Amino acid sequence: MNNHVKTLRWLSLIPVAFTIFVLSDWVVRFSLWFIRLPIILFEKVFGFGSGPIGKLMDGITNFLIGLDSIETLSVVATGLLTGSALIYISAIIAPANNKSTAKILATIFLTLLVLGLIALFVNGITGENILWALVIAIGILSGWHSIKNETEKETEKHEDFVQRNIKRIFILTLLFTILLVIFFLS
Repeated sequence: MNNHVKTLRWLSLIPVAFTIFVLSDWVVRFSLWFIRLPIILFEKVFGFGSGPIGKLMDGITNFLIGLDSIETLSVVATGLLTGSALIYISAIIAPANNKSTAKILATIFLTLLVLGLIALFVNGITGENILWALVIAIGILSGWHSIKNETEKETEKHEDFVQRNIKRIFILTLLFTILLVIFFLS
């Protein structure tokens, strides 16, 4: 691997991590919206308010999963997906040994998570913040575990893909990051 590609891979870690963070949230929200779409259509067609149907849906999720609402389910799913994808994909993009990089990334993200919780304790913490931190920590550890147990063949396949497409990965994730920053600042 030449120095140009190696540098580009290190530079792409931040926009890739940002893209993973945003897209995993969008994927979970879209999936949950799609799952609830029949209920939303039922409410619109028959003129029911969202109150009883929403309570019914919350009762179903509470019965099946043990969570009180769809928002809680969203927090759990987003935390698991985000934590796992952040470690797994970032370790693949980094131009170093995947297993040691994943361990270092997991340590860094878990440290940042603990520091974030400490900051939240100062400003006031909610149960949702604690739940999200716990679930994203589980996601981070599962991403590290996935990389740790990856076979040599899978590692070579990922390495070949990243080597061939690093310029596209860098440009697309950087553009996505810039567009979202511009969108939210305006």
